[in-house]
Amino acid sequence: MVEDAPFITFRRRDVYDQALVLAGEIHRVLERASARFHLKDRLDRASTALVFELSRARAEVRSLSWRNYRRAHQLATDCATILDLFEHQGAVTKEDLEAVRRLLQDVLAALMRLG
Repeated sequence: MVEDAPFITFRRRDVYDQALVLAGEIHRVLERASARFHLKDRLDRASTALVFELSRARAEVRSLSWRNYRRAHQLATDCATILDLFEHQGAVTKEDLEAVRRLLQDVLAALMRLG
């Protein structure tokens, strides 16, 4: 007889998975934003590149992955800065940015631990 486990184990959400969710949320913000094209494009590129860097870090030897995590941290910081610009310019509302900023803070916190 196999006994059921007395507890459920949840897999810790990987920073790569968080970045994928973040990229999706940023896409939704970009659809609503009235910002100039070059800022929207830059935010889209930074959020996409963030996911790529984290993917590369997963495939890299652990002792060398810090480079990818450092670059990912720079890209996440760029995303945060552009979102600040969007809000300052009135391109999106503060409410539109709340969920994205929470996700971004989670990604940045995870990257601080990794890099």
